[in-house]
Amino acid sequence: MKPDFSELVKRVDAQLSAHPNASLRIVAARLETTEESIEEALGCVEGLTFQAYQDDRRLAQAFRQLGEYSPAVDGPYEMTRARRRFMIPRATVQYRPRGFWKPKAALSERCPLVDLSQDGLAFLTDQSIKSGKRLWMLLKLPDEAEPIRLIGSVVYAVATGIAGYRYRIGIRFLPFADRRGGNSRKSLDAIIRIEEAHSP
Repeated sequence: MKPDFSELVKRVDAQLSAHPNASLRIVAARLETTEESIEEALGCVEGLTFQAYQDDRRLAQAFRQLGEYSPAVDGPYEMTRARRRFMIPRATVQYRPRGFWKPKAALSERCPLVDLSQDGLAFLTDQSIKSGKRLWMLLKLPDEAEPIRLIGSVVYAVATGIAGYRYRIGIRFLPFADRRGGNSRKSLDAIIRIEEAHSP
């Protein structure tokens, strides 16, 4: 390993701490080095590309900040909910728009889950999604091998600054009825089991 690779990774880390969304080009310019040097250093020290390293850092930072977050019982989101949501540390959501008239889009990057209930969930992302849009989602829990497949509609998209993520997206699940276009009862059973394990 080149002796300066560890130092370069530390400097990259410092830049991403201050600017979580900074591109490789911007970080390289600020450090007065090349994009190739940063990729080589991260590959050698961390075994990751710049993009993967940045994504992992943002997730870790979001999980830390969400761990310090405690939604008020009478907060603006809780006031309109039939069930109080709960938090699951290190859970993520991947999503894609749902539509019959277009080919299947690729799944999003892993997004940190904010909270969850039998009625819906919220997650952080960089994309604003229009209210009413239907999403197909994979909910991945840290201790579960298989993700939970869910379909829901966007209720809100509000600006946020948690770990550099631009938006918090609120989702209401479609009915759990084991019929075409909805959610399976198996997914509901999984959420109930998780709720029993994680709710206060």
